Amino acid sequence: MPRRLPRVPLSAAFPPAPAPGVPGDPGVCPGEQFRRVTAERATVLGGPAAILMQVAHPLVAEGVAVHSDYAAGPARRLLGTLQAALTVTFGDTEQAHAAARHVGRAHAPVRGTTRADVPGTPAGTPYRANDPDLALWVHATLVWTARRVVERYAGLRLSPQERERHWQESKPFARMFAVPDRVLPGSVAQFEEYFADTVHGLVVTDAARAIAADILTQRTAPPLPGVAALSRTVTADVLPARLADAYGLRRTPAARVVRGLLVRSRPVLPRRLAQWPHAEVARRRVQTLQPRASTLQG
Repeated sequence: MPRRLPRVPLSAAFPPAPAPGVPGDPGVCPGEQFRRVTAERATVLGGPAAILMQVAHPLVAEGVAVHSDYAAGPARRLLGTLQAALTVTFGDTEQAHAAARHVGRAHAPVRGTTRADVPGTPAGTPYRANDPDLALWVHATLVWTARRVVERYAGLRLSPQERERHWQESKPFARMFAVPDRVLPGSVAQFEEYFADTVHGLVVTDAARAIAADILTQRTAPPLPGVAALSRTVTADVLPARLADAYGLRRTPAARVVRGLLVRSRPVLPRRLAQWPHAEVARRRVQTLQPRASTLQG
């Protein structure tokens, strides 16, 4: 039976607008397509799927099981990760670096050796959170799930050229979280190949299933009936089929209903509801000095 975890306040999914930052500062991730995708509030629906893909890597699962505070409240941790990602994407340069430093300090102690044999990963295999290959996999799950969710649940269809730009523009974000250029796939086609190859080699361990059970049974305050069921439905729909099956998540027609409702409602939602407030703050900050610059050029 799943453990009863602390309730997460619904307000945590609706963070207030951040500080405006330095006028005119574009930040470290100014790419149009990357910000276009990340701006959608619907990306929060992909959070559980991204975490489940990450911990299906045995070395990530071991690090989370031994060093993480997921057991105290996995949804709080997930929302903290979301806030850091939004700050790095939309904050000014110093805000972005401060958020990345905070994550780096939290990850610095995460190192050790695996305690049990897993197919392809014998006991005693060393791991560390800032390993470039592990950092790349975490980044890949965030990029892939964000794009998949906005395409399926927000109706934001990216052309092949836009997908290429989205991948290229995600690279500054990756660098902020210790992913060096030497391991980053050069093109979106190479990224897709890397992603598919990695998914093929993942192993859902008992530790990963325990993390998944915690994440997918989270309760809210005030209580919101159906949150856990919705999370399981969407996560099963977002995950690659092989992983959904390995976690015992059944794909149901309910996902099509949810997709239809959200895609139809997205065009009529005001921007302040459809997008994170961080995106609007970034737009205003970047535009602050533009009228003056245009006048000088004229």
